[in-house]
Amino acid sequence: MSIKQVFGMALAICLLAGSVGFAPEAQAKHGWYDRNGHYHASNGYYGRRYYDRRGGGLVDYKTGKIIKGGLVGAGIGAGAGLLLDRNVGKTALAGAGIGAGTQAIRYSRTMQRHPIVKTAAYGALTGAGVSALSRRTSLGKGAAWGAGIGAGLGALNHL
Repeated sequence: MSIKQVFGMALAICLLAGSVGFAPEAQAKHGWYDRNGHYHASNGYYGRRYYDRRGGGLVDYKTGKIIKGGLVGAGIGAGAGLLLDRNVGKTALAGAGIGAGTQAIRYSRTMQRHPIVKTAAYGALTGAGVSALSRRTSLGKGAAWGAGIGAGLGALNHL
C-alpha cells in the first residue's frame, strides 16, 4: 500500500467521520418548540434554551445540509477512487460536487414544485457520477444520458 493510498484513505475516513457527526445533539426531556423556536416546558418556562443553536450560527439550515452533502460526497468519491485505483483528487472533487448538488436539489423550493425536473436532475447527477468512475465516457455525456433517463422516469411516475 503506497503513501498516496494511505493518505487518501485517511482523508476519506476523516471527511466521513466529520460530516456524519457521531455526537448526539442535546435535547430537552420535557417540552416542545413552537414555530418561532421558543421552548415551552410543562413547568411554565418559556424561552430559548442555551443549547438551542437554531437562532444563530455561521450558516442556515439549508446551506449546512448542502455543505454536509458535499463533504460526504467528497469522502465517498475519495474512497471510490482508492478502491478503483483512480485519481483520488478528481474523484473526491466529483463526489463533492455530486453530493452538494444532490442536497441542493433536495432542499430547493423550485424543485419541490417541479417533480419531473427534480427527477431529471437526480438522473443527471447519477449519470455524471457513474461516468466520473468510468474511463470510457465524459461527464457531460453521462449527465445527458442520466437526465434523459431521469426525465423519462419522472414523467412515468408523476403523470
